[in-house]
Amino acid sequence: MNWHQRITHYVTKTGYPRSIFMAEDGRVVGTWIMGNSYVVSSGYYGGYPHGYLRRVAALFPDRKKVLHLFSGVVDLDSLPGDTVDINPALSPTFVDDAQTLTHVPLHDYDLILADPPYSVEDAEHYKTSMVKRNVVMAALGKGTKPGTWVVWLDQVLPMYNKDQFAVDGVIGMMKSTNHRFRMITIFRRLP
Repeated sequence: MNWHQRITHYVTKTGYPRSIFMAEDGRVVGTWIMGNSYVVSSGYYGGYPHGYLRRVAALFPDRKKVLHLFSGVVDLDSLPGDTVDINPALSPTFVDDAQTLTHVPLHDYDLILADPPYSVEDAEHYKTSMVKRNVVMAALGKGTKPGTWVVWLDQVLPMYNKDQFAVDGVIGMMKSTNHRFRMITIFRRLP
């Protein structure tokens, strides 16, 4: 499926206006304005904003197996898949450190969603240490197969190995007043 088809499917499936486009450099760019719904479907602090998973699912209708990294509590009805978290009390599919991912068969997945703690304060809220984003990307680079998509939601672009990943898209995400702006970076694992 090419990006033009993905964008068309996204608009058709969600009913949202066309807010993502193909740039001249071949990347997807745009902005998702999530609206003023303060509801987090999972009810978990730091959970995905209302409608986020539905939008990602509409962009990747050809996905076969999804992994939610830094899952916390995720609304699996919106985007079914397996979960990874360091906190066993959250009952993830895999209890693992995202910086090593030694217990996760990454090669089984074709779509990985990542939403790490954005700050030291966020990490303290989750009672964990702040992750090194570049170490997480290195672990993903070692274990994923070519063609795997990594959809990374964050306030920074993580360092990554350009021999392993290409950036196919960048989508700004704005929720509503008094919320942080975030960026969705769509990485594609290279052969």
